[in-house]
Amino acid sequence: MRQVLSITPRAALLRVLITSESDGPEIMRKVRDWTGGTIELDEQGFLAAILELEGAGLVERHAGAIDKRTGEPKNTYSLTPAGHTSAMEILAASLTRKG
Repeated sequence: MRQVLSITPRAALLRVLITSESDGPEIMRKVRDWTGGTIELDEQGFLAAILELEGAGLVERHAGAIDKRTGEPKNTYSLTPAGHTSAMEILAASLTRKG
């Protein structure tokens, strides 16, 4: 398994959103899986990082599927064009890293 070194939660969020729009719990799981558990975001850490990315214009929020428990739409997140460019740079760097 490749070890992911010196990756920030912000970079990890961008990286996992390359493939598709996802909701918060799924993004947190993907970050944990991609980093081999090096980064394990709780809800507060996730929200802080995602709000920073939204503010920077790298991620946008959408109303997703209806949550069966609350009856409210779940927030889902996707990359903006600028976010996609940043995420591709992170992916390229992670593929060239020796682990």
